[in-house]
Amino acid sequence: MNTPLHDTTDRAGSSQPAPGAHDAGTPAGTAPTSSPAPARVSVTKRDGSREPFDADRINRAVERATEGLENAVGLTVQIASELAITLFDGITTEQLDQAAIQVAVQNVKDDPAFDRVAARLLLKTLYKRVLGGYETPRELTLLHRARFPGYVRDAVEAGSLDRRLATGFDLERLADELDPEHDELLTYIGVVTMRNRYLLSGPGGTDVEVPQYFWMRVAMGLSLNEDDATASAIRFYRAMARLEYLPAGSTLVNAGTPQPQLSNCFVMQMEDDIEHIAKSVRDVMWITKGTGGIGLSVTKLRAEGSPIRSNNTTSTGPIPFMHTIDSTLRAISRGGKKFGALCFYMENWHLDFPQFLDLRQQAGDPYRRTRTANTAVWISDEFMRRVERDETWYLFDPLETPDLVELTGAAFSRRYAEYVELAEQGRLRTFRTVRAREQFTAILVALQTASHPWLTWKDTINLRALNDNTGTIHLSNLCTEITLPQDRDNTAVCNLASVNLARHLRADVLADASDGSVRPGGAPDLDAVIDWPRLEATVRTAVRQLDNLIDITLSSVAESEQSNEVNRAIGLGMMGFTDVVERLGITYGGEASLELVDRLSEFISHTAIDESAELARSRGSYPNFAGSGWSRGRVPLDTIDDLEADRGVGVEVDRTSRLDWDRLREKVAGGMRNATLMAVAPTASIGLVAGTTPGLDPQFSQLFSRTTSSGKFLEVNRNLVATLKQLGLWEHVREELLRSQGDVQSIEAIPAPVREAYRTSFQLSPYAFLHVAARAQKWVDQAISRNMYLETRDVAEMAQIYAAAWRMGVKTTYYLHVKPRHTAEQSTVRVNKATATGRSGGGFGFARPAPAVGSPPPPAPAAPAVTMTPTVTKALAESLELAPVESELVCPTDPQERLNCEACQ
Repeated sequence: MNTPLHDTTDRAGSSQPAPGAHDAGTPAGTAPTSSPAPARVSVTKRDGSREPFDADRINRAVERATEGLENAVGLTVQIASELAITLFDGITTEQLDQAAIQVAVQNVKDDPAFDRVAARLLLKTLYKRVLGGYETPRELTLLHRARFPGYVRDAVEAGSLDRRLATGFDLERLADELDPEHDELLTYIGVVTMRNRYLLSGPGGTDVEVPQYFWMRVAMGLSLNEDDATASAIRFYRAMARLEYLPAGSTLVNAGTPQPQLSNCFVMQMEDDIEHIAKSVRDVMWITKGTGGIGLSVTKLRAEGSPIRSNNTTSTGPIPFMHTIDSTLRAISRGGKKFGALCFYMENWHLDFPQFLDLRQQAGDPYRRTRTANTAVWISDEFMRRVERDETWYLFDPLETPDLVELTGAAFSRRYAEYVELAEQGRLRTFRTVRAREQFTAILVALQTASHPWLTWKDTINLRALNDNTGTIHLSNLCTEITLPQDRDNTAVCNLASVNLARHLRADVLADASDGSVRPGGAPDLDAVIDWPRLEATVRTAVRQLDNLIDITLSSVAESEQSNEVNRAIGLGMMGFTDVVERLGITYGGEASLELVDRLSEFISHTAIDESAELARSRGSYPNFAGSGWSRGRVPLDTIDDLEADRGVGVEVDRTSRLDWDRLREKVAGGMRNATLMAVAPTASIGLVAGTTPGLDPQFSQLFSRTTSSGKFLEVNRNLVATLKQLGLWEHVREELLRSQGDVQSIEAIPAPVREAYRTSFQLSPYAFLHVAARAQKWVDQAISRNMYLETRDVAEMAQIYAAAWRMGVKTTYYLHVKPRHTAEQSTVRVNKATATGRSGGGFGFARPAPAVGSPPPPAPAAPAVTMTPTVTKALAESLELAPVESELVCPTDPQERLNCEACQ
């Protein structure tokens, strides 16, 4: 649940007039006069005319928005009472709608039901703008269905949608499938995020799409290649509208449009020649324009001072070219809303690697820094062994060691040793040495300072790849979950979607969790709590949709089109893992949660691989299938032994399997439709739309500020609130929870098992993140975007943690968040200090009105009379007897805000 944070100026004891207390003749927003306030407020309608404020009308709208919710009368009273004191003469109908929404969302911290009310009110304003007025849910459904064919034809005519959507589908049949009841699944921040990021808009930013039209438009855009496109669109629509899985950001933005750039992640390597460097800049521009996220390796570029024979000069090295591309990302900013997104990769034997480490530092030459692009280091097993043995590490110029970038594992180690010998013999022009532990420390210090470079392990990735017949994997992508080979002729592409695990608990478990009756206890029976048949259907549907995407998507980069066609790589991921962990009452990183992630990952992997093999039988295998690991009947679990044998060091991960992999090995040897099947992305934005936790990440805090491109919100953990309500504790501990900045560990009134189940990211052992990732990674053929959260700043401890990640077979890590840095990033909210009054309904922040949207809070007349049913009127009168005294406190700020790429989300 999420509530925007507003101005925190305390009104207690203020000499300023209440909002709306202005003279009738004074325009809204001007200074008040000494004239007596009028008794009535007028509302400005959309046509500019005015009419007296009708309290009954707005109160009926609020009552309808609370229908079916627990304590509906209390919710209505609180919203109505606070709304009344925000009014001012001349308020527009749109401002009135927005004021009601803001009053609801600012009280979410008191009761999760306010979030549902806010979402319903926001949806109603959207419905009215797009569809027109209505009175009953049945009328709303009929409006959705009656206007859908016209919406498609009008959008096609306006050039907003692909013409095939109007001619290739049975629009009446699709319209009959539309069910606005699915909007009940959306949270307030989910609706806001969907509207701001994904819904189509008309001229001047006007609303032209409602959520169910959006889901159907995406479903249609991903069914264009099907024999029965209408039936396929219905299948995809049902799954997405129920939030069972969601495609990634670029797909949601562009599906069904005339320029369907639907692929999400692009992975490319810059070659060591000026023509290819220039082409790389051009490709970055075009991919960024299409909302794609980019990984770019610069390891092949010769070092600074290296000779250039064509003009008898020396190279400036890779750093200036990286700065140029960084500037390009800022230039292609999509209307100033979001910069392009890219991550540079470099192997740590490159002679210019020390300068690479400084790219994200704030100090230094700005022309040798990247302010937008991210950085990641591509680490070999050879380096990790030298760190363990405290040996010397050699840095080389790629001009003299060109084959190192193409070698992996033991082959890399042998050739690296040969170059070391040549260096010691004086047969190389230049090299540099450093203690391996010293460089590892430098990497970790830079990571702690700037959250870059991210650590990724090239040999773990290459030796476990099943698409091992098409060259070396030189890097990962922007968010470190994609691992695909690429070369001069192929810009690797991956196409993403994520399964919402929280939507695959059995219905009775979901019902229990919603009222908090699932409480912390022993390990759950996963066969009883997970809806495995539904999960299988979701995975198969998502794989088919991703395979369709490859045939439909367009790209402005020929090399990415080529790669998509010959590899057909997809990456099905997961989100909502922590949501499920909390609903089941188990501890993140505990044995029960490791069993959970292991079984879920195995099941999704097995089902996705089986579905790809089935598609190969009807549609044919991907062109590069012959010679791959798949063609040899191998599956992800088999590659752990390969890694262990090559590395000479054990991979510390449980090898248990439960499904029939032998049968599947035989099946995949006969053909696979896709070169890759799984990748776990961060899912920050689509996680908001789905109303669940991102990826495999734990909760950052039970109460924290989150800033997104859609606004600033205060988030409270709904699962925790539900559990505390069931235990009868929420009313007693909610203010203490705010005072403790969302930390339940310090609240003794909460039972120890509950506190254990609701540990947050900095309260968990960092090894918990690694164990969860390692259990999932054994089944994931690509990689996992693994954020790390550390309470310590001790570099020696960090070294042990990241070395453990390597030993466990974790392929990549993502952002590092260190607690001291983020406890300083806080947002001011209010806490109710009036607990001594015995008032039961208010909660903190009760009396604080929301300003009218679109206007500075002007002085206003006295609040108009509020007329409701007798029950509501009596409760309202009681609620206004006392206004709580408020004081300012702070809550933590989500460290992941603004860090994720739009493509992966």
